[in-house]
Amino acid sequence: MERRVFRLGEALIDMDSRTLSSVRTGHCLLQPKYMEVLHQLAEHQPQVVSRDFLIEQVWDGNVFVGAKALTNAIWHLRRALAQVDPDREWIETLRKGGYRLTVCPEPLEHKPLKPLETRRRLSWLMRASLALALGLGTTLTYLLWHFATTDHHPLTRQLTTLIRTPGRELFPAPSPDGRYLVFYWERYKQAGELYLKDLTQPDLPPRKLTDSPDQDGRAYWGPRGRTLVYARSGRDYCHLMQHRLATNTVTKLADCAVGTAVGLDLSADGRLMAYLGMGEGGRHQIFVLNLEDRSAPRAVPCAGRACELVDRDVAIADDGSKLLISRREAYSKEVIFLHHLDSGEERQLTFAFEDVRGMEWLDDNRALFASQRSGIRSGYLLDIDSGERQSLPIAGLSYPRKVPGQPQVVFHSWDHANYISVLARGELNHNEPYLRSDASHQDPALEPGSGRLAYVSNESGYYEVWLQDADGERRQLTRMESQLRHPAWSNDGHSLAFLGPGEQGNQLYVMTLESGRIRALPSPYRDHFKPSWSLDDQAVIASVLADGQRALAWFPLEGPPSLLTTRPGRYAQMVAPGRIWFSEGNSRYNGRLYELDMTKPEPSPQLLLGPSQFGLPYTWARRDKTLFFMRRGGDYLELHQYDLVTGRSEALIRQSQRAVERSASVVPLADGRILMTQTQQAEVDILRLQDPMLR
Repeated sequence: MERRVFRLGEALIDMDSRTLSSVRTGHCLLQPKYMEVLHQLAEHQPQVVSRDFLIEQVWDGNVFVGAKALTNAIWHLRRALAQVDPDREWIETLRKGGYRLTVCPEPLEHKPLKPLETRRRLSWLMRASLALALGLGTTLTYLLWHFATTDHHPLTRQLTTLIRTPGRELFPAPSPDGRYLVFYWERYKQAGELYLKDLTQPDLPPRKLTDSPDQDGRAYWGPRGRTLVYARSGRDYCHLMQHRLATNTVTKLADCAVGTAVGLDLSADGRLMAYLGMGEGGRHQIFVLNLEDRSAPRAVPCAGRACELVDRDVAIADDGSKLLISRREAYSKEVIFLHHLDSGEERQLTFAFEDVRGMEWLDDNRALFASQRSGIRSGYLLDIDSGERQSLPIAGLSYPRKVPGQPQVVFHSWDHANYISVLARGELNHNEPYLRSDASHQDPALEPGSGRLAYVSNESGYYEVWLQDADGERRQLTRMESQLRHPAWSNDGHSLAFLGPGEQGNQLYVMTLESGRIRALPSPYRDHFKPSWSLDDQAVIASVLADGQRALAWFPLEGPPSLLTTRPGRYAQMVAPGRIWFSEGNSRYNGRLYELDMTKPEPSPQLLLGPSQFGLPYTWARRDKTLFFMRRGGDYLELHQYDLVTGRSEALIRQSQRAVERSASVVPLADGRILMTQTQQAEVDILRLQDPMLR
């Protein structure tokens, strides 16, 4: 039976209108090919449908076009269905290139209406005249009532592009009267600055507001649209500034947390400012400052489990009585709390594994926040009383701000993916995709013996570990439904170490490929970072947080871990028995490279390369007598190869900082080529969303 309209769990699929609908998502329009793929999966459910069959049916057997297009279609279908229920695996990938719909479709039956039984007391003409008069009267009455009480233009979901220029336009904020838009603009090869756009004169270019050697972040309007408040930061400081537009004068209000681009909001009357500052012991903490009496800022206290987390962002209610505070437990694991300023009472509102990318109060009882999971950003409406959330399926939605007096928000659209590229050594600025699709692929790790490639991909909706064999066949290794990172091969090729979620931040895991068994390595430390293996494969080496400080640790596969050095190492590789090289520094700047001799009773690290010679601390690898590393230079990044014998350094590729992930792996191949992770799309634009859900 052909299913043209059917239910799929909580979703309604209409093949003719190409829509996917649900209570949470509203109506989502999908491309025809995506719907044809979904139709084939529904027709054959619960059977496995091969890739070849789908390409034959949907793309007329055109393998050249269909192979990539099918992967793209499956990714978009999973993404759309994840908005309906993010906790369900809707489409399962089977080994040997097949897919199976995991939810049984339910066809909808359309039955004709039964004819009404009429009484024969009136003649046909009289009944028709009476019905016509009643119908006209009812229609006129409704039209008069509708004209007097409702908007003549029904509100529908609309997306409008406000700013689309080269570079990245970030953190839009509409003025109180809705006429102006202030935003942060990162132009190519230029420092980012704040700009002002007159929305009533769209043909005029935006006006530059700031011209500072420092970095100016998210801006917030004062109550009458005469001032702006934003963070101005440098390498070792952060100041909150008040900018008067009429005179273009800037005044410092307070100090904020160094190294952060988020964490600031003003109450609607401009009286209170909530911001992220430095608390006791250097801990990031939310503060509230009264801008009228200029009393000392007061720290927002935490209680219970919240004190184990790190404050990251804040949104203050219009009346200034309560806050939304996002707190981070580990990398990309973040939750939202409601805090009452008068009583100090707190309540946790969200519990999902997510990275919050902006919060905004819509009214006293509702808020809108953006969340990123496995590289995919989405919006959610949050009921403050119940904690229930409703999906707002707008791809890329980031840092939304409401338009005063309108059921609208402005936001910047961040929707990009990483891909794995291959660089031919000696060809400066030339690289080609090695593994690329609409899904995001990153963290390549090559097993030298067999040529198998382990990597991380969000093709399933989560960042899982995948494997590509030497013949190009790909399969998913893990199904932890989480954000996994940095797989590392054991030297014998039998196991993979990688990072995954733990109770105290990122945890080290080891997977045995033959059995598929995954186990977490016991650890007393709070967080763990990019792993590597000892030469005998009996231990894993990783940077950790020990007593709040970074250190380098040794994790035997059998037995308790121990610290190798209390130096703040970021990433390590064992280069010879008893000898380890490790890097120090910040991922924003070039670091240092050290050697540690473990055979000595009290080993002291020896400096090998300083910041003038070395690169970013996470992005380096050694092969034979050559060291490869990503190095920062001005507004660009360069991949260098360094000859360990002669000390000669040569740049292999130069690219924009936004095109390369700073914690990515650099993988030298035996044939002289190099694998690396790059960003597929770097453009970010500003959009306006009108939606009935925002009323």
